[in-house]
Amino acid sequence: MSIQLDFRTLSLTLMLFSIVFGLGMFAYSREHAKFSGIKTIGTGYFLIGGGCVLLGLRHFIHDFASVVLSNLAIIMGVILIYRGLFRFLGISLRFERWLSPALLLFLAPVLYFFTFHVPDVSPRIQAFSATFAVASFIGAWGLLQHPETRSRSVTRMLIGMFLIVTAFFIFRVLWSFYDVPPENFMNAGLLSSLAVIAGEFLVILSSFATIWMASDELQHELSEIARVDPLTGAYNRRAFDEACEIEFSRSLRSGSAFTIIMCDLDHFKKVNDQYGHHVGDQVLKRFADILRGRVRKHDVVARFGGEEFVLLLPNNNTEQGMHVAEQLKAKTAATQIELGRDIDLAISASFGVAQYCIGDREWSAVLHRADNALYAAKKQGRNRVVVLASASQSLEAGADVDPTAHCNI
Repeated sequence: MSIQLDFRTLSLTLMLFSIVFGLGMFAYSREHAKFSGIKTIGTGYFLIGGGCVLLGLRHFIHDFASVVLSNLAIIMGVILIYRGLFRFLGISLRFERWLSPALLLFLAPVLYFFTFHVPDVSPRIQAFSATFAVASFIGAWGLLQHPETRSRSVTRMLIGMFLIVTAFFIFRVLWSFYDVPPENFMNAGLLSSLAVIAGEFLVILSSFATIWMASDELQHELSEIARVDPLTGAYNRRAFDEACEIEFSRSLRSGSAFTIIMCDLDHFKKVNDQYGHHVGDQVLKRFADILRGRVRKHDVVARFGGEEFVLLLPNNNTEQGMHVAEQLKAKTAATQIELGRDIDLAISASFGVAQYCIGDREWSAVLHRADNALYAAKKQGRNRVVVLASASQSLEAGADVDPTAHCNI
């Protein structure tokens, strides 16, 4: 038994694709409500599917439903697909807000006029194809305005899809001026069948791309969770090690300096013993906020373990690192944590500073010097900054520092 792939058969497959993928979008959105635009895309699929149902019922229902409403539903579905993608990616186009409704306002009277007043299939094909082409181009143009993202390969695929669909429907408009006008739209020829296939192409690829981009976002979030200390929001040891590897490689290539600052809350065990771990957690959070608030955006703040934190400062020498540490020490010492009942807890911290030196074979050598400097700061009475300018010398903050004396950069 052979199946003839006529226009109605293709419309049926597009309808099934649209409804199934629409249900999939709504189900996915229900499980991942944080993603904007997925329901909008699903609604677009339903409209395309509904338009195909009406289109397939041509000669069985009123022409207003099978011609005018069906074509408007399909175009509206395409509009909702790219609007959903724009919402998902955070894209806003001012002209799209009025151009998309204008497309529908243009198409509706043309379809009505050439269906009921001057029945003619060719102008309807031309108007529908031109509208579809403009709608597809809006989708491509909006995605082109979007900055590169983690899913840039998917974005490029979507742009290519919209441009291919745009080119096809422009060709269909031009061809219709030379083609013999069909007597019956259901037998309008190869290009009409290809138009339905183009719709299937758009539905399948856009749904695939949407789920791909959502999966990329979820994977990125999981990766960030694995790199962040859940209590303080600072990076963890793993993330710090990765950042140091990258910075060390950069320094080897360019000869630029970087500084590591080790810091430790003074007498933190006493805080836990006297006030409880819930207060200790509060102190750790506040200290992490202080560290993040006093460094640059590209600096790395990580919790090293317990009450110990570490900072990576790219393109900073010893003197600059010591200045940052001094600011952090002063800010920490000025902080009072309210415990209630008119009790304020004063905190302080000690800091050890070390800079990358030519000759360091591993970044851990810098970390080791910073750790030794921190040990010296605590040994000298805490609440102070100590710089380890070389493996054999330490300088307390306030002393004259020559950052090139021992680290030739």
